[in-house]
Amino acid sequence: KEVHYSIKDKNYFALGFKNNSGGFEIRSKYAKICLGSKDVSHIKNGNETIRIFEGFFDYLSFIQKENLFLKSDYLILNSTALVMKNISILKNYKQIELYLDNDATGDKYTSIITETFQNSSDLRFTYNGYKDLNEWFSICELEVL
Repeated sequence: KEVHYSIKDKNYFALGFKNNSGGFEIRSKYAKICLGSKDVSHIKNGNETIRIFEGFFDYLSFIQKENLFLKSDYLILNSTALVMKNISILKNYKQIELYLDNDATGDKYTSIITETFQNSSDLRFTYNGYKDLNEWFSICELEVL
């Protein structure tokens, strides 16, 4: 959604992605903030598979590229600090696919989840050599043009 907001009497607008607490993850050229409470965004489509992303741009790139929106549920972390607080969500799924960033933090939380849940898969090999799924998607799109 396009979100309009004010900070210190200045008006702004940006792309906003709603989280489970009713807050919005805000992204623009100038801002990467959360308005309201920080939380994950859990998108339930009634599936037994869940795909996990660090941020909503990775999620949006995935569903754009793969056109797989209804084929799974999704958990957008909006911050890796929220992994442990929300790990119980994963107990309800038969298959867990991880698309976290290719960095030390992504390594850490991928290891925690794959060690806790034997039904989880690290799918970062898909975009090996790139920071994250969104960067890989952006490069692939440019190469097509």
